[in-house]
Amino acid sequence: MIKITDFSKKYGKDIIYDNADAEFETGKISFLMGKNGCGKTTLIKCISDLEGYSGKIEFDGRPINGEVRKDIFVVWDECTFYKELSGLDNLICFAEGKSKAEIKEAALKYFSPELIRKKVSHYSYGQKKKLSLALISILRPKTIIMDEVTNGLDYAMLKGLKRDLQIWKNDSTIILTGHHLEFYSEIVDTVYVIGDKKMQRYEKKNGEKFDLGEIYDEYVEE
Repeated sequence: MIKITDFSKKYGKDIIYDNADAEFETGKISFLMGKNGCGKTTLIKCISDLEGYSGKIEFDGRPINGEVRKDIFVVWDECTFYKELSGLDNLICFAEGKSKAEIKEAALKYFSPELIRKKVSHYSYGQKKKLSLALISILRPKTIIMDEVTNGLDYAMLKGLKRDLQIWKNDSTIILTGHHLEFYSEIVDTVYVIGDKKMQRYEKKNGEKFDLGEIYDEYVEE
């Protein structure tokens, strides 16, 4: 679980968060919602220890340290890999400590044998996203954060991603953000609407699916 307490963040005189609180539980998929520029990516950077802030961000009761940091995996909208290495070599590089047999088995769930051996410089935008998902399936990190992950994925990959997220959430804390609201509505358990320098939490009622479009219209566009 990630617990955020008295969280404040500003750039110069521009206050993004002011003593905000939130909890992202293991076993649930949480979704960040808000207007462009509201602070979703800023929050992800702070959780990942890429930017400073005031307040507390704790992972299962612990502040971020080397051990916690290595168990955080963020899929950014623009995925960064070594372009002159093949997809497989990138996976081997980033999945240090995992056997090559294990890595190849996971890779082939996402790629053909021919494509996984091509240089990443030849990969499309969506194929780089798939490479990130393959890496998650290998590493199974405790904290998984995805920023606009659905961009560039075709229908088959979206269907597979939905299945994988439901599996991964059993052992991981998952935080998502994006604009493909119909896709996320089917899988998220908790929504945080970001605005007015705070994070407002919304839970499912009686196990029903969220209508994220309705929530956006009511609480974001108000």
